Amino acid sequence: MRNLWNLIVQYHIALVFLILQGIALTWFVGSHGYPRGKWVQRSLEWQGKWDQRMSQWDRLTELDDLNRELLAENATLRAELHTARRDGVQSTYQGAEVIRSTWNGASNPFVLNKGTAQGVKPGLGLLQNNRVVGRVVEVSENYALALPLINKSMEWSVRIGPTGPVARLVWEGGDVTRAMVYDVPRSASFAPGDSVVSSGFQGYFPSGLLIGKVADETPEFDGQFLTVPVTLAADFRAIRYVEIATVQGRMELDSLANSNGQQAP
Repeated sequence: MRNLWNLIVQYHIALVFLILQGIALTWFVGSHGYPRGKWVQRSLEWQGKWDQRMSQWDRLTELDDLNRELLAENATLRAELHTARRDGVQSTYQGAEVIRSTWNGASNPFVLNKGTAQGVKPGLGLLQNNRVVGRVVEVSENYALALPLINKSMEWSVRIGPTGPVARLVWEGGDVTRAMVYDVPRSASFAPGDSVVSSGFQGYFPSGLLIGKVADETPEFDGQFLTVPVTLAADFRAIRYVEIATVQGRMELDSLANSNGQQAP
């Protein structure tokens, strides 16, 4: 306390000067229109910028909640659509958020915010707006690890067109917008822009879901089969929400295949 008093005594002239300057400035701003107007304008500008930032944050939060609601609604509507079509294989869907992802590596795994507590199991397919994204490979109680189409170690059963022959789609690394379809018979009829869809044979998805489009490039021919360049439909650099597809009856089909000593497709 004595040191504080000594400091005040030592600098009392400067402190009195600052107090008087504050009083004078307050009186000047309050009694003169121009300075007061500038001060109000500055305050208004600062407050406006702050309010705008808070408003943008609120809108982003609202949009995030709306996206989740739309995702759940889309999953329900998609299941009802397949039921109305009376497809040979029925499916159910639930929405999930991608909370971690990569797209510049060789495997590019996704982490989803759904797990066994929500009924998620390994082998379930992932969709984004009816476009094939990948499949679940590992699951914990509240999270799931998924591998997308842009994974060099995986192959996917596809068709070019809804009635085309079954072939293999493989991502060869690098460009996340392109993949290759192998083992296409030379007699197959297709053209640039034709849809490449899921065959349904692997059990991850129903058949007929969009995977990509035939690229406007000349297919390669190895003497027996064609290799067809494909432009992938999903934008793997921007995926945030997906739908998890559960194909009804897959466990029973796998059990039948395994009982005959065969590997489930």
